[in-house]
Amino acid sequence: MVKFPLTGLTIAATGDFGPCRSHDTLKRWVERNGGQWVTKMSEQVTHLICTKEDYRSKAPMGDWNPPKRVLTVIYILTSLSVKQALRLKLFTIVTYDWLEDSLMRRFRLAPRGDYLVARAIKDAKKVKKAKKQTKKETIKKGGTDFHDPKLSPQSMPTCCTVDSFKKECQDIQKQLFSDRYHVYRDSTFFAYDITLVRVNLLQNKSERYVLRLCTTHDVPHYFATLLTYHARNSDSDSNATPAKAVLAPIGSDWTTAFEAFTKAFKGKTGVEWEERFVPRRWGDGGGFVYQVPREGEARGE
Repeated sequence: MVKFPLTGLTIAATGDFGPCRSHDTLKRWVERNGGQWVTKMSEQVTHLICTKEDYRSKAPMGDWNPPKRVLTVIYILTSLSVKQALRLKLFTIVTYDWLEDSLMRRFRLAPRGDYLVARAIKDAKKVKKAKKQTKKETIKKGGTDFHDPKLSPQSMPTCCTVDSFKKECQDIQKQLFSDRYHVYRDSTFFAYDITLVRVNLLQNKSERYVLRLCTTHDVPHYFATLLTYHARNSDSDSNATPAKAVLAPIGSDWTTAFEAFTKAFKGKTGVEWEERFVPRRWGDGGGFVYQVPREGEARGE
């Protein structure tokens, strides 16, 4: 582990990495970890963080200022595209995961395997094929177990079993008084259903918050955000009645519900949602602790 794992690297990015991964956020992470962030392409760039979509479309990125030693024909370029970068082999084109995992491990990972966008695209095709097969098998197993048309096999996430999905919806219904919602899962199958924990050894007390971002079964999708508080005193044989709150009401749009989710996360942990993977000592200052998913588990977009 090193203090500044990105020392000596000049990094640029192209593409949309999601609402919590803006270029400004990436810039802050890179600079905090010893790297240099640039928005204009030059021969000094060592790594280009690129989305699969931009890689496939060979989209343009930034301004290209070629040095004199580059072939004269390059001078006519006004912008550098991913396609040109591939042809000229000017730098390594990596995925967002390469940056995130390097920061998580406090060690600059070698840009190889799935950290290379080209390899990631190839592997994604295999995963997509496997997911389709899994979905078919799940729907087949679900069969006639679904009596409520709102809980159709098509609305059930492929990573859930029939029973677990029904239980999830029933729990949410008790708090929202609506049977149209289930826990939101992103494209990585990460469930926005997290638990934040705080233990006070002096008072023999443990506390936890369950924070949920929910979405409707049907299209168009609407959202809601829920927060439940549980407290337990080890000297007592029973738990106190959970305190429940609706942070974003049913029918909310994505922006409203997601902002409520991230605001609550920061309020309880003291950490920005988009910085949850940055290594730190969770719980400092009396905040609640978020258990970061282990390697190989869905981690969220």
